[in-house]
Amino acid sequence: MSRVKRSQPDARKRMSAPTVSKDGYEFDASSDYWRLNKDVQISLVLPTAVEADTETGFRATLRRYAEEASARHTENMVTRFKRFLRDTGALRVTSANLINWRASLGADEQWQLGGLKGFLLAWHDYGFEGVSKEVADLLQGWRIQGNEKGAAVAGGCPETGPLTDLEVAALLDWANVAVGRKDIAFEDYAYLLTLVVTARRTVQIAALRGRDVVQVAGKEASLYRLNIPRAKQRGVRFRRAFRSLAILEDLFLILRAQHQQSVAAVSEAIGMALAPELADEVPIFINRTRLKDIRRVDELQDYLAGRAPDLLHATTAQLRQALQRCAKASTARSERTGEFIRLSATRFRHTRGTKLRREGFSVFIIAELLDHSGIQNVKVYTDNTAQEAVAINELVGAQLAPLAQACLGRLVRSEREAIRGDDPRSRVPNDRQHTVGTCGNYGFCASGFRACYTCYHFQPWVFGPHEEVLADLYGEKERVRAAGCPEVVVNANDQLILAVEHCVSMCKDAKSRRIQVRLLEADCHG
Repeated sequence: MSRVKRSQPDARKRMSAPTVSKDGYEFDASSDYWRLNKDVQISLVLPTAVEADTETGFRATLRRYAEEASARHTENMVTRFKRFLRDTGALRVTSANLINWRASLGADEQWQLGGLKGFLLAWHDYGFEGVSKEVADLLQGWRIQGNEKGAAVAGGCPETGPLTDLEVAALLDWANVAVGRKDIAFEDYAYLLTLVVTARRTVQIAALRGRDVVQVAGKEASLYRLNIPRAKQRGVRFRRAFRSLAILEDLFLILRAQHQQSVAAVSEAIGMALAPELADEVPIFINRTRLKDIRRVDELQDYLAGRAPDLLHATTAQLRQALQRCAKASTARSERTGEFIRLSATRFRHTRGTKLRREGFSVFIIAELLDHSGIQNVKVYTDNTAQEAVAINELVGAQLAPLAQACLGRLVRSEREAIRGDDPRSRVPNDRQHTVGTCGNYGFCASGFRACYTCYHFQPWVFGPHEEVLADLYGEKERVRAAGCPEVVVNANDQLILAVEHCVSMCKDAKSRRIQVRLLEADCHG
């Protein structure tokens, strides 16, 4: 007999802790009504009495969406899930129910399923009850026409599929600013950066120790490598097999700094400094709960080399929580949807595999770089080899810019309104020596004016010649393409182009509002 949910107070007890929406509104997740911001309140009263595990999983997934996505997007997921239940009379999410619903939707309503597809895949990805692997596999195989937003966007799920190059750039730009502002903890930032750069599994990153971060002296410059413990190897014990991965100096320095923080925490716990050999064995990402049990050096050594040498390492659950904290704080948006980018460790692996395949690498190289022992599991990363984003050009750049919201600066009407506006040295000239805005940073900056458009210190002038910058960028892109350079080089400035397009769009809106105010004032005085 089906376990139909009529009234399930026990199932909601897990949701009783206060929850804060992306817009900062606190709500009771066990309630049937969630206020997510001043405009959006959602009802979780479902049209059919679904099974207990389905409602539990639905609420848990929606809670993550409320914390990490916009209020409107969360509301849309509720609306589409209710539509699915109402149209099918389903008590749970099954492959048969989804197939029947897809068949019943007309061609002009396929987007309803397209939106729900991402939600259901996220539901399964989070590991909550209610969406089976069979359902997830079915959805992964579907290509559903989306509700296009002013430009043709290639296939692929923008919520659970591989990230585009622009999305990765937007995410890194946000993270670099956020850690400087202390919007996210340094340890969370270090984990996020390690995920993005290495595309390794969470369990592998959790197993890293200080001695795995290596600097090698080269003939002209130092080289940096990360010896990453292997996972999913039959018969291989913890940290007994490694693969070496070349990394950039940035990640090397971040991981070194994070390891130093872990060593300092251990030293404080035992009340003494560690010998260099022992410090090298301290995990980069430490389990601070376990650390409370350690008071002496011999206890530390037992933890690191005893029967359970992984106990002092952060658990995968702790690292997943770190990523969730990043997702809650993130303001990085997708140029495909205009929504906040959903984060998961799996997405970064899929992103790396898809990018490698798109650039022509063989399945054997992809398997090596993603730490697979064979090629049978590489297909999941290479099935979708489309760029999944439109080529940024003058026809579509202006349409995508408001979605990407890539210009991070604060618009000012004139130099008089700007921070440091009284300092002529703060003016930012373009290549034609025409001032486009003011720099609000009191510190030293060696970046050129182009970097200003993606910097939160930048204060673009409403009447600045930003169109000149845009024309120069598009012209440079066409010259690079005409020279026969690879697409990765041609598209190198796409994030900057979107930022300037966004700035131009904001300036046009500001000018339009100013004209409307003047007309209104003229009518009043007339």
